[in-house]
Amino acid sequence: MGINSSQALSLAAGQGVFSLGRVQTPTLAMICSRYRENKQFVPRKYFQIKISAAKDGIAFSALSRNRFDDLAAASGTLRTIESGGTLSVSSAERRDASQEPPLLYDLIALQKEVNSKLNFSADKTLTLAQSLYEKKVLSYPRTGSRYISEDVFDEIPSRITLLQQYPRFTATASVLRDASLNRRSVDDTKVTDHHALLVTENLPEGLSQDEQAIYEMVAARLLEAFSPRCIKEVTEVTLSAGGEAFTLKGAVIKSAGWRAVRNEPEEEGEETTLPELQTGETLPLLISETVEKQTKPKPLHTESSLLSAMEHCGREIDDEQLRAGIREVGIGTPATRAAVIETLFARDYIRRDKKNLVPTEKGLAVYDTVKDKKIANVEMTATWENTLAKIETGEADPLSFHRDIEVYTAQIVTELLAATLDVAPSGEQCVCPKCKKNRILFFGKVAKCADVDCSFTLFRNKGGKELTDKQIVELVTKGSTPLIKGFKNREGKSFDAALVLNPDFTVGYSFPDRKPQGKKSGKKK
Repeated sequence: MGINSSQALSLAAGQGVFSLGRVQTPTLAMICSRYRENKQFVPRKYFQIKISAAKDGIAFSALSRNRFDDLAAASGTLRTIESGGTLSVSSAERRDASQEPPLLYDLIALQKEVNSKLNFSADKTLTLAQSLYEKKVLSYPRTGSRYISEDVFDEIPSRITLLQQYPRFTATASVLRDASLNRRSVDDTKVTDHHALLVTENLPEGLSQDEQAIYEMVAARLLEAFSPRCIKEVTEVTLSAGGEAFTLKGAVIKSAGWRAVRNEPEEEGEETTLPELQTGETLPLLISETVEKQTKPKPLHTESSLLSAMEHCGREIDDEQLRAGIREVGIGTPATRAAVIETLFARDYIRRDKKNLVPTEKGLAVYDTVKDKKIANVEMTATWENTLAKIETGEADPLSFHRDIEVYTAQIVTELLAATLDVAPSGEQCVCPKCKKNRILFFGKVAKCADVDCSFTLFRNKGGKELTDKQIVELVTKGSTPLIKGFKNREGKSFDAALVLNPDFTVGYSFPDRKPQGKKSGKKK
């Protein structure tokens, strides 16, 4: 193919923007594709009918199962319902439902919940968990298992007793100490190299506020995981009027069980109390109206949702064997996924918008370039994981796999080098001033020609100032910039100057009322 794997990787590094690997690139693709899907989504209006009734002093409302595409159709049905003036109970069912406690945390589960509740980044959560591990108050954090073995389970009563001394958990731990412990998180066969996250036998002291927050999340989950199930009384009712069906659901907690640990508000609808309704019963219609709604796009990725997508990306793969191969591993590992996301931040491919992850112009440009290529293909990751698993069991030859990787590397670099990438600032046409053919690529520390054979490179840092994309565009296209304030010389003294692009494509200073100062100029301020 003309290049070996080492040469191919060197060429990829030369492109700079393509230094993302097989893990970062599909991750960036997931962020960008969700962003594009969200922004290009066209909402569609629809209408539902809302009815209200009451019994025994308890009022309730319900929406029609049917969604109407136009207001006229909804209004016609509404008139029919109103003319009848009553609601009929088609079915009414009450039953007890038990809800198992959540499993213990692995690293990804902890990172997702902390991001949702505390808005910490995945990397920050890992750093804090690592600090707690080094302080010997938390077990090894880089775990991919949510289970513990039987021998570790033997230590859980002593951990619960320890948490009696922690003021926030004294009451819950005291009750749980004398209870029969739930064994849902105990399974020797599902423990990988490290068991699930647990607090240790050491009571924490002198923790920072953020460390305390992480410790309390893990401690609370331990108490939840070994608590009894939550028992609810669930009511499901179907009403009918004017040929339309209306459904409503209510639930009342009878025994909180594990939910008592954090005593957090229930999710919407979980604490809805309904009256005693019987099948065949008729109720007077109190209020009826049409409600306008619209379809919604999938939300932008947060770090929490992205971690889930990375963990379960195999769900999008059609091939059953490949899907099974990646289901166990996903993109990256629990220990590396935070670093993958941070790499995308560090290289200016994505940014945060409150909790959302939003691609930058450069990130979208890279996505548009690689989205249909092998390097962004989740299926390729699945193939590799599937083959690596077979190598581990002796079903595949490692040398053959190595040769396949060399071919793959050459293929992706050939694809990338043939691609056209435009990451210039929006609306700008920024052509390399040296070769006058290729675009300028913008990176965190440099701007350089897209052609690896063209040596044109501009460093952003000049005299202690970080040049903006706009300033670089002006320098490249016009040969100079407007006056820039705040440069510093070698002695640390500030000065103001314009930048000029010299004939040899180096950058010099141009002072007000002075001649431009080139690279070898003896003038100093």
